[in-house]
Amino acid sequence: MSEKTRYRIIQKAVELFNERGFYDVRIRDISTALDISPGSISYHFRSKEDLMESIYRYMLHSLDKASLEERLYIKEGHELILPTIYMDYMTRFRFFFKDTLDIIRTYPKIGDHYRQHVQMEIQVIENMISYGVEEQVFIPEQFEQQYHRLANSIWQTVHFWFARNAILGYEEDQMTVVQYVAGTLFPYCTKEGRYGENNIYRVLGVQEPVQTD
Repeated sequence: MSEKTRYRIIQKAVELFNERGFYDVRIRDISTALDISPGSISYHFRSKEDLMESIYRYMLHSLDKASLEERLYIKEGHELILPTIYMDYMTRFRFFFKDTLDIIRTYPKIGDHYRQHVQMEIQVIENMISYGVEEQVFIPEQFEQQYHRLANSIWQTVHFWFARNAILGYEEDQMTVVQYVAGTLFPYCTKEGRYGENNIYRVLGVQEPVQTD
């Protein structure tokens, strides 16, 4: 029962953080939403910091249910699952991606780990591009660290997507960002990567744009 209550608290906290923002939700708000006493939450989480650290671990566990290899290479037909998995994950914990900087400044322990996690994510993107070069989907690098910089740009686009939508007042869609990523990769594609049966849009599972003459 104790673990079940702990899980319910984490789930409700994430839900409220997504609705109102991390800093506008107090422990009392979570207890009210769950119809339990604040003391019941304090029994499981000594502070909001303790709760946030538990949520952060839960976030990473949710993403790591699929192994790195699976996230890169499992396919359904011609569509790579990676974008769907990652965007589902970001949508589920979108408060974190809207308020990342404030959260990691407030909780340095999370910040130290997340900086390492970001480097891993950028490396995953770079590895995916390198694999695409081997498969002749992408052209070889034209200058040193070209694809390392491209991987950084793609990570920035994806990571700050929800913050960008909040700033501009756009709806929180999931897959439009994948179209942006496909468009960013398109100039680096070979003829096969641009126009072949498994072109970059089809591989990433998004609609191909109308080609101009």
